[in-house]
Amino acid sequence: MELTAYIVLILISSLTIISESARLYKWIFIPCCLGFLFIVRSEGFDTDIIDYARQMHATGMDLYYWREFIFWFGSRFIYSIFQDELYSFLFMDFIWILVMIRTGNNLSSDKKENLNNALLLVLLTSFPFVFGYENIYRQFYATVFALYSYSLIDKKHYFSVLIFIVSFFMHNIVALLIPLFIIKRFYKFNFTDRIQISLIVSFLYVASLSLLLKLKSAEQTGLNMGLFYFLVFLILLVVGLLVFRKNIYTLFKKVPSLLFIVVLMTGLIILNVDMVVERLGMMFICFITYDLYLYSSEIKNKSIRSLVRLSLMLLFTLPTLFFESSKKFLI
Repeated sequence: MELTAYIVLILISSLTIISESARLYKWIFIPCCLGFLFIVRSEGFDTDIIDYARQMHATGMDLYYWREFIFWFGSRFIYSIFQDELYSFLFMDFIWILVMIRTGNNLSSDKKENLNNALLLVLLTSFPFVFGYENIYRQFYATVFALYSYSLIDKKHYFSVLIFIVSFFMHNIVALLIPLFIIKRFYKFNFTDRIQISLIVSFLYVASLSLLLKLKSAEQTGLNMGLFYFLVFLILLVVGLLVFRKNIYTLFKKVPSLLFIVVLMTGLIILNVDMVVERLGMMFICFITYDLYLYSSEIKNKSIRSLVRLSLMLLFTLPTLFFESSKKFLI
């Protein structure tokens, strides 16, 4: 049932992207999102979700929980209202759907025109999202709020910082995203400075992270996806360089996260820290998708614009169906 609903949702997403119908997005796709999540929760809880459900009942609170108190206190508070694990998760799902809609609305001042606000279309069925709301829910929740912060950084800087702090106290791993925010915030420099900033921040980040890993181990997702993420980002960079070969400046202006992510992932692959690559790779896909979707809103040709968005959605969705490690959550 869950896998069937997922495939139907992919088809609805594809149809909405191709038609660019705001009505279809608002009155069909969004309700189907909520319906799909209801099916996901009703079909039973997987791995980490079982633990999160159990923690809703808990009363103790040691340092581990205080470090990420917003998620733990928040989920327990919601459970105290509903007194039901299923409805508590559904309410939490409803919240992150609203946050994603708000994030999409920050993409363009023309919110309804050409579906420039419909970021959720390409992310909901993507591998990082599926693995997130099906399993690593706390990291996923923090990533959604961090992405919302990312969308505000050039418009409401201080509010963006506040939202990022909220995401940090949901899952501390989002601290690893700070260089991405720095690069986006200071990408008003000229082209040469942008390249230099991206490279310097990337190398410093890899060096400091390698030292940190000697002191502290990182939690794995249970998948060995590090090389896959690296290849995806590398392919995006190569395609971008080919498309913008006459004006490389435009590429890094439109997709400021791309160079940093590729350099960073290269360094982490060389250091053989798959556990970090997996976690970061899942989060980076969300941010690079945001940048690419923002770029797509500037494409005037409807066919090309729809093709870019459809390609994005399928690129990050199809692995869910082909990899047994992720497909199992939908069966």
